[in-house]
Amino acid sequence: MSITSKSAVAKGDRTFIIAQVNLSDPQEDEVLIKIKAAGLCHTDYDSLNWGKPLVMGHEGAGIVEKIGSAVQALKVGDQVILNWATPCMHCFQCQEGNQHICENNSPVVAGANGHTPGHAKLESSQWNGKSIERSFNLGTLSEYALVKEAAVVKVDEPELNFSAASIVSCGVMTGFGSVVNAAKLEAGSSAVVLGCGGVGLNVINACKISGAAKIIAVDISPTKLELARKFGATDTILADKEDIGLLSAAN
Repeated sequence: MSITSKSAVAKGDRTFIIAQVNLSDPQEDEVLIKIKAAGLCHTDYDSLNWGKPLVMGHEGAGIVEKIGSAVQALKVGDQVILNWATPCMHCFQCQEGNQHICENNSPVVAGANGHTPGHAKLESSQWNGKSIERSFNLGTLSEYALVKEAAVVKVDEPELNFSAASIVSCGVMTGFGSVVNAAKLEAGSSAVVLGCGGVGLNVINACKISGAAKIIAVDISPTKLELARKFGATDTILADKEDIGLLSAAN
């Protein structure tokens, strides 16, 4: 039994349309999610240029609608966040505890399909009578998403803010991970954050959580600098678009 899902479909020619995508019932290790909120990332804009049709979106949160026969950790009605770093749990990296860089499923490092970020192409997702890929194995700019159980994180929150939760799996973890996993910022350190958009604000918040003594936020927008203060910036610098020219001249 299939359902019809209204979805944002990139046509592969730098344009997209809102179209009906047919989804089959979940396979044994799959979960059907009713999307409540989806985030937007610059990569979604980039996906318009990937030269093939696909269901757009890789940030989302929603409610479990159906589960496959082998799914045990989830039940219908659960609130969940979707994660595009889907582990297979069998490859070398997964066995080493690096599930975020799975050698088989990672859209970034596994290189599925050879030349573009990886996508799942399943007969269970069809558009215009043909199977269609889902951006980063998810396809969240849609009414429903059919995903692997491993791509789903259950959230036991009585009144989950789905809009906020939807960006945790990309924008939040990119900013937070940059501070904690890449920079390994130590307590008492100072940090300068250039740009206070979605990722930048989460970098600032991660610096605060990590115990940074001074967090300097730089942006050309006064509004974003106000947000930076709320996220933990101790100091702000209102830059100007021409500042970059002055910096280049100085160097």
